[in-house]
Amino acid sequence: MKLGPTATMTSKSGSNGPPSTTTVSSVFVQAGDCRIVLGILKCGKWVQLQLSESVPNLLEIGGNQEETKKLLQDHELLLSKLKPLEDQVRDLLREADKTVEENKDQEEVYDAMAETLGDAWDSLVIVLEKRRELLKLTADFFEKALEFAMKIDQVEDFLQNSQEFENPESLTALLNQHERHTKELLEKSLLLLNKSHDLTEFIEEFKADGPNVNPEFIQGAHRSCLKIGNLLEVLQDRRRQLGKFLKLQRQGLEQVLQICQWHRWENQKLETANVSCTELHKILGELREKPKERRQKQFYRRSAAAILVNISASERAKFQTEAD
Repeated sequence: MKLGPTATMTSKSGSNGPPSTTTVSSVFVQAGDCRIVLGILKCGKWVQLQLSESVPNLLEIGGNQEETKKLLQDHELLLSKLKPLEDQVRDLLREADKTVEENKDQEEVYDAMAETLGDAWDSLVIVLEKRRELLKLTADFFEKALEFAMKIDQVEDFLQNSQEFENPESLTALLNQHERHTKELLEKSLLLLNKSHDLTEFIEEFKADGPNVNPEFIQGAHRSCLKIGNLLEVLQDRRRQLGKFLKLQRQGLEQVLQICQWHRWENQKLETANVSCTELHKILGELREKPKERRQKQFYRRSAAAILVNISASERAKFQTEAD
């Protein structure tokens, strides 16, 4: 971190032209690969605070989760290094107050300058806090993108591996896995879409509210939105292709399940028919036995009647009594 006085004239003034702008001092703060340069400018009797440089661009994000976490770590360190500089800015404000006392006739001018410097510092802190929020949102987006990509890999492995089943129950369980994978893919896809929407919306708002809106600042926003859009499109394209394969395979398995269920139903009908035939044979057998028994009984009765005709009355009565 450096704070050094300079005497750089950024514009010249003629005898009747506007006052020149001079960089009276600059502040250089670096943390890791991040750095910012603040310029304290003087234009006539006015003193201004300006963010002269930011590396990387305030709206630049990393290309992946690891890069974004490194940027966030460096930015957090940069904010901690920037905090002590607030006292130096307050010193400038006190100098402005002292100048007011020495120039009572221009009190309103110096009061306005002091207020402007304070506002400029507050605005700088707000911008850097927004930068930190941007990096946090980006890290969250890349985390959800990684989860989505891992789920896509998992489903691809599921489709490529041999999917064996032994009966309709195991086939039904396999179809339930298909349904679960399809649902989880859609859920993670929707979650990532929402995260990308929140992130791009934040970038657009940051771009509109940011300081010193210039082509470089706008290009940083454009590059970041392009990274988000490209990653999102790659993952969504993989998900769409995978969805087609899941649908085709599920339809094939559903047809196989219908065939298996039909075969099971036919087998059950056949088993039922076999049971019915067995019972029918039993009934027919019983029916065949009953006439035979009746004929035997009739024969025995006729034989008994013939015998009773040829015996005495007392013996006939005794026989009937024993038969009863």
